[in-house]
Amino acid sequence: MEELLMRPLFTWLMPTLAWSVVLWRTPSAFTTRANRSIWAGFAAIAAGLSVRPAAVERALAELSGVRDITLLVKHLAGVVAGYFMLEYVQAVRGRPQRPGAARARMLFTGAAAVALTLLFLLALPHDHDGAFGIDAHYGDPGVELYLGVFDTVFAVAAAQAAVLFWSNRASVPPGAMRAGVTCLAAASATGLVYTVYRVYFVLSSGDSTRLDADGKPVPLTDTLSELLPALMIVLFVLGVTIPPTRSLAGYLRDQYALWRLHPLWADVTTAVPQVVLGTPGSRLRGLLTPGDRSVELAHRAFALRDAALVLREDSPVTGGSPATGTAGGGPAVDTRAAAGADVHLDAGEGLARVEARWLRTAVRHRARGLAAPAPPAVLDATAGGRSLPEEIAWVLAVADAYRELGRSGAEA
Repeated sequence: MEELLMRPLFTWLMPTLAWSVVLWRTPSAFTTRANRSIWAGFAAIAAGLSVRPAAVERALAELSGVRDITLLVKHLAGVVAGYFMLEYVQAVRGRPQRPGAARARMLFTGAAAVALTLLFLLALPHDHDGAFGIDAHYGDPGVELYLGVFDTVFAVAAAQAAVLFWSNRASVPPGAMRAGVTCLAAASATGLVYTVYRVYFVLSSGDSTRLDADGKPVPLTDTLSELLPALMIVLFVLGVTIPPTRSLAGYLRDQYALWRLHPLWADVTTAVPQVVLGTPGSRLRGLLTPGDRSVELAHRAFALRDAALVLREDSPVTGGSPATGTAGGGPAVDTRAAAGADVHLDAGEGLARVEARWLRTAVRHRARGLAAPAPPAVLDATAGGRSLPEEIAWVLAVADAYRELGRSGAEA
C-alpha cells in the first residue's frame, strides 16, 4: 500500500517540480558558469525523472526499438546531473582547483557514460519493457557490472558534492544563502545515502521473480527507495530557491511599502515638487516596475522628510519657541499658535497621526496658495528615524495615519 501511495509522488510530482525549476532558471542559464551548471543539472534530473510514466516508456521504446531504453536514459541522466552539480559547487566556491581537475571530471563522466551505454547494449538482457525490466536479472554478472558502474559514479559525485557544499558554508554569509548551501549539502548527502541503501537492498533482496498480470517484473523497490530520491530532489529545489525567494520576499515587501506610501507621497510632492528625484510614477506603474525597489523606497522616504522641512520653513513661524508681538498696544499674541490654530490635536494622539494631520493641513494650504501652518510644538522633538530603516518605518506610520484621516473625512 505504501508503495502504491509513493509511486504517483515520484512519477508525476517530482518531474513537475524539477521542470518548474528548469523553466524558472532558464534566463539565468545564459549568464554565469555557475548558473549554467545548476540549470543543466536540473535539466538532467528532470529528464531522468520524466521517463517514469508508462506513456513515456512506450514512446521511447517505439522510437528507439529498444524495450527498456528508459533504463539507460535514467542512469545517463543521473551521471550527467552528478557532473553538473560538481561543476556548480566548484563554480560557487570560487577557489583555485588543482590543474586538470575540471578536465578529469569531464573525462570521468564521459567514460562512465560510454561504459554504461556499452554495458547496456552488450551485457544486459532486454526481455522486459521499461526501466524495471532489469529487476528480473539482478543476479546476472552483466547487470551487476552495469549497476556497479552507475552506483560508483553517482556515489562519488554525491559524496564529493556533499563535502564541498558543507565546507563552503563558512564562507557564505548567514541567512538565506547559507540555508540554501546547507540544503544543497543535505541533498547531496541524501543522494549518497540512497545509493548505499539501494546497493544494500538489491544485494539483500536478490532477483525479482514475480511478474504482474502483464508479464512485467514487479519492481524491486520499497518506500525508502522512493522516498530518499524524492527528498534529495526537494532539498536540491530548496537549495536553489531559498536565496532568490528571500529576494522576492524583499521585493514584495518594498512594493507593499511603496503602495502604502503613495497617497501621502503623491499629495506632499505635489505641494513641494522640487524634492522629487526623477520623474514621478503612478501607483500602478510602480507595481509593474521590476528590480530592486528598496532604493525607490528610500528616495521617497527622504523626499517626504525634505518636503516636511520645506513646509516648516514655509510656515510664518519657524522658531522653536513661541513668538509674541503686540499690535496697537494690545495684548501679546502667540503668532505660532495662531498660525497652527487649525491643526487640531486630540488628547493622547500619536506623533505619526499628529504629523499626518499637520501635513494634510499644509498640503491643503499650499493648494490654496497659502503658507503652511506651523507644525505643532510636539513635533519639534522628532525628525523621523535615526537610521534608514527607522525613517522608513516612521514615514509608513505617518502614511497610514494620513490615509485613515482621508477615509474618515477628518478635518486637517
